[in-house]
Parts: sequence; C-alpha cells; structure tokens
Amino acid sequence: MSVSDFRRYEERAADRMIFFSDAVVAIAITLLALELPAPEGPTVSAFLSAVRQDLDHYLAFLISFAVIAAAWGQHNRIFRYTERTDARLRTFNACWLLAIVLNPFATKLLTTEGDDSDTVGLRFGFYALLQFLAHATVIAMERRMTSHQLRAPDVPAELVAAGEPVLYGMMLGFGLSIPVFFLTPYAWVLWILIPRAIGRLLRNRPRTPTGG
Repeated sequence: MSVSDFRRYEERAADRMIFFSDAVVAIAITLLALELPAPEGPTVSAFLSAVRQDLDHYLAFLISFAVIAAAWGQHNRIFRYTERTDARLRTFNACWLLAIVLNPFATKLLTTEGDDSDTVGLRFGFYALLQFLAHATVIAMERRMTSHQLRAPDVPAELVAAGEPVLYGMMLGFGLSIPVFFLTPYAWVLWILIPRAIGRLLRNRPRTPTGG
C-alpha cells in the first residue's frame, strides 16, 4: 500500500467518525423536542394557561438545546483539522457521544416533580455532571490529537486553541454547580456566570513571547 493510499484511508476513517457523531447529535436534539408537552385548551386563555403550566419543560428544552449545540460546536472545532484517528481517540469520542445521547433523559429529570433539596441536588447534579464529563472528554480528545499528531501538520496553534476559554469555562461552571445544587436550586446560575468570567479572564491574559 502506498503512502498516499494509506493517508486516504485514514482520512476516510476520520470522516466516518465525524459524520456518525454529527448524526448522533442531530438525533439527540430531535429527541429533546419530542419530549415537549403539547399545550391544549378550548380557548386562548386556557391554551396560554397550559403553556404556563409547562413552562419549565420549555425552559429545560432551550437550556439543553443550547448545551448540546455548544458541545457540538466544540466537537466541530477540534475535529475541523483532523486527518486521522486512533483507538484511544475513538474511545474518547464514544464516551462523548454517550454523554450527548443521555441529555434527553437528563433533561426530563430536570422537570420531574420533587422539591426536596436532596432530590433537586441529585436531578440537577446529574445533569451538570453529564455536561462536565462531555466537556472533559472534548479536552481529552484535543490533547490526544495534539500529542499523537492526528491533525494536519500545517494548522496554526492559535486556531486549535481558539475555543479553549469557552471549553474550560463551561467545564468549570458545570463542575462547581454539582455540590452547590444540594444547597440551592439556583446553582444553575454558575452555568452562565463562570464560563463568561473564565472566558474573559483567559482572553485578556498577557501572552508569553515565544520568539527567541
């Protein structure tokens, strides 16, 4: 087998994994919408009342849609310049897909009845843990690509690292919220505040000169 043939087969394998991952993400987002309750009512006021009663379901859907879309964006960023895969990278990607396909189930848990602090902590903590693991797996895949040179050799380093502030901010926000949910149901605020703060901090930090 020639070098060019081997490279073509490697690129085909990488493309298959990316296409499969995209399809799984699309299915997961579609399942989110299928879980939404349809409001009913013979009059406009009754219809709007039904919407208000299920408002938590619609809010959970929007949150999970944004979370999955952001996770797919990070996945797209790190695989944009990938030329080949290996067994470890495929394992990491399978773990990431597992976290993605569990999102509809975790989203349904968010709207399950139960105001006890431990119950809320378990339901929301599980959701946050799932997102934490998804972002941690993206970091593991990114490092695997770098350490084993799975990307195109001429990709500038700044393009590879462009989305890291958001990635680390999301992971920290979800991770820190897990124990906080056992104290207050409003720990989800950390999902918004910490990524913004970390992203701003990392973007504004001075860069170390690399030239000699």
